Amino acid sequence: NVVFSDDGYEGNVIHPNFNDIAVDENLSKIRVGSSVFLPDLARYYKANNYIDAEFLIGIPGSVGGAIKMNAGAYGWEFSDLLLDVEVYNLDTNKIEILKKEELNFGYRSSSNLERKVILAATLTGIAGDPNLIKSRLKEYTAYRKNTQPAGIYNAGSVFKNTEDYSAGELIEKSGLKGHSIDGVKVSNKHANFFIASKGASSQSLYKLVNYVQEVVDSKYGVLLEKEIIFVGKFENKWTTET
Repeated sequence: NVVFSDDGYEGNVIHPNFNDIAVDENLSKIRVGSSVFLPDLARYYKANNYIDAEFLIGIPGSVGGAIKMNAGAYGWEFSDLLLDVEVYNLDTNKIEILKKEELNFGYRSSSNLERKVILAATLTGIAGDPNLIKSRLKEYTAYRKNTQPAGIYNAGSVFKNTEDYSAGELIEKSGLKGHSIDGVKVSNKHANFFIASKGASSQSLYKLVNYVQEVVDSKYGVLLEKEIIFVGKFENKWTTET
């Protein structure tokens, strides 16, 4: 959920390539590299009859990102599977193992990972009923297909939900479904997803996100919290179109 400025980024971007998966059947543990794609991890669990990773099937991210933001869906969060995390500490120049409890997971949040590169994670590997696993995967895939835009450019969930409100519901009630700015539009299928035409800029997404945030705040007194992280220089000026 990171969006870089159209002006680029004045710094280094580390793109790790840690894709190994190893199973310790005696301890019911799975060690997985931080670069493993979450839908691939869900399919790996299914292929080996391990349960409770079905919710990952439609999340377009990696293990490292899922740990950092405690990714989740359908009432599950990545921290539900996690036992510990292997990181490289940029301050000590050492590899460290952090227990789940040290990361203080919350809704789409974690802590104690600043200046640490996530290398791998140890997850639970619990044997489950193959029919239940298959049923959950089918259910979650169908639900996502029916409720979220697919096959087009989109930014994933834009704002965080809370126990008090659904971000998508507030955006829809504000009459913003279909509203667009410079080629980026609030999805008509799910208001907490913003879709982009080919060639649209990250600046346009930034403008629409802030516009929607202000409209919802003015109507309901709720300042939606961004789930997307904007990196670099952005200008908060907009012209709108519908």
